[in-house]
Amino acid sequence: MVFNGWSVPAPASGSIVGLPGYDIAVVSEYDDFTLPPVGNYVEVVVLAWSLGVHAAELALRETTLPLTLTIAVNGTPSPISDTEGIPESIFRLTAERLTEQSLVKFRRRMGASDMPRGSRTIEALRRELLNFPSEKVEFRWDRAVISTDDKIFPPENQRRAWTGRAEITEIEGSHTPDFHSIIDGFLINKERVGSRFARGRDTYDEAASVQARVADHLMELWLKHKRGEIGGATILEIGVGSGMFTALYKSKLKPSELILWDISPTESKFGPICEADGETAIRQIASGTMSVVASASTIQWFNSPAAFLIQVERVLAPEGLAVLSTFGPETFRELTACGVTPLPYLSIESWRRIVPAGFEILELHGGKMVKVFDSPMDALRHCRATGVNGRPSTVSVREIERRWERRPDGRVSLTFEPIYIILRKKAD
Repeated sequence: MVFNGWSVPAPASGSIVGLPGYDIAVVSEYDDFTLPPVGNYVEVVVLAWSLGVHAAELALRETTLPLTLTIAVNGTPSPISDTEGIPESIFRLTAERLTEQSLVKFRRRMGASDMPRGSRTIEALRRELLNFPSEKVEFRWDRAVISTDDKIFPPENQRRAWTGRAEITEIEGSHTPDFHSIIDGFLINKERVGSRFARGRDTYDEAASVQARVADHLMELWLKHKRGEIGGATILEIGVGSGMFTALYKSKLKPSELILWDISPTESKFGPICEADGETAIRQIASGTMSVVASASTIQWFNSPAAFLIQVERVLAPEGLAVLSTFGPETFRELTACGVTPLPYLSIESWRRIVPAGFEILELHGGKMVKVFDSPMDALRHCRATGVNGRPSTVSVREIERRWERRPDGRVSLTFEPIYIILRKKAD
């Protein structure tokens, strides 16, 4: 769901580039903030630009839509503000002195001089600005993208507005950015992820030595913090994969009920595995019914870890545990240096910021693991064998081979930054 900026006409049908697995709806013209029925979707991603950021907050503040990823681009929750938005005097003068000539000048400052004019009158555009609401609205934003040469929303005001509230990414360019690169950088193509993990299923256990070590340490932390016997507990595991983590906790804890999910399930000796995208399917679980929600090396593939944690808190019973591992931004830094777009990993500090208040943080720490390969091709084969290369890349294999930094012995490194998270839901 794309919320347009002010004065930007709705695109013509057929001009919107499709995304695999997603429909696209565009919202424009902010005289009214009531959305029409959207449809029966399992996931809704929000990309809001400029004044569309606050418009999205107003339109969605009481929504029941299943929102996951929310991205604000070159806009803030305080659009008319001397410190966190467009300075008030500039905003008012833009509206009061609006003419066809000044609109052309405004478009030029946006970096969008070739944008279609649209059919709205100058008076309608002026009225929209003068009546635009500015009250604060409670809304969860995952990411804020700031263009360093934005001449509409001053970048320093954007930084001030978003620090401590959302994950900030700065890009070069004007107020009108390359939206396709933003979408490619932050939105997960879950169909591709499922197919890549399915392709690597037969080689996963043999190749996934890092994931095995992560699972071992996560199991140690779980045992450290469990209270009493786990027998009688209901465990939901998301991202079962080959059952590497399942085998560890099932033999040690012997839960009475296992609910197993995977985006690309296979036969399992631990019981049936439901084909499910854990990020969206968890909304179907009744509140307060799970003893443990567990997931090893999976949630880095979710669009919005923050929205997921809110759901985990909801489905857990009081004093229930979230037992999770993921990866941080140092992961695959060698591939990133070669020009490959990384996953939008969160740092430990960012994870700490998004943990809901209803949780007690028992563990939140990271580590570093480095695998060494004889060549870049061997490292890439390892990624393929474990299915962890579910991201698109515009960089050729030949270019990756050329740019990959060599160690003194001529070999290459591949870095992993595992993050371990143990949370206990506070008692009512």
